[in-house]
Amino acid sequence: MQPGTGRWLSAAAAGVFLLVALSFVPLARLLRYARVSGSERGAVLWAIVPLCVVAALVHERLVRGALYGALGRRLPVGTAAPVVALLGALLPAFLRLTLLPLGPARLPVLAGHAYLVEAGLGFGLCWLALGTGSAVPSGLALGALWGVRFSVALTFRGGVVPLMELAVAWAAALAVAAVLSRPLAPFREEVFG
Repeated sequence: MQPGTGRWLSAAAAGVFLLVALSFVPLARLLRYARVSGSERGAVLWAIVPLCVVAALVHERLVRGALYGALGRRLPVGTAAPVVALLGALLPAFLRLTLLPLGPARLPVLAGHAYLVEAGLGFGLCWLALGTGSAVPSGLALGALWGVRFSVALTFRGGVVPLMELAVAWAAALAVAAVLSRPLAPFREEVFG
């Protein structure tokens, strides 16, 4: 971690990321746009959640660690994090389309939605990794997010819930930036001068 970024701040940023990123589920339930129930995977959830965390830690180490390091040396200052966020969203969007239940929309719409949600989350994960100086908090947050995705079945009506999910994904990125505003300040100064 960077000097001055403690574990409590890393945990707070990861917690805020998860809280905001998943806030659409209770909100959709409260507004009666969705029905929330346990996943049909029930008996194997004890194995799925740890697997999600391990896979997310590996993904974050490769994407926010190795890929960011490689692109950071080659791209102009300030462009590596957005490029990593956009490239890092490809695999989660693909996994989302193949492993999670699909909605009633056509595949191009579902794919576009999945990519935009994962890109918003990717920006938050990039800022989480940059602000803490480690890919571990972002990996744990991503693993917990996928654990919830596998354990909660969400049945919704209409297009309100996907729009809510899209909005909170990008709001999660802004929330992480707000929590880590001080540790991210050197990067902001590097980009904007």
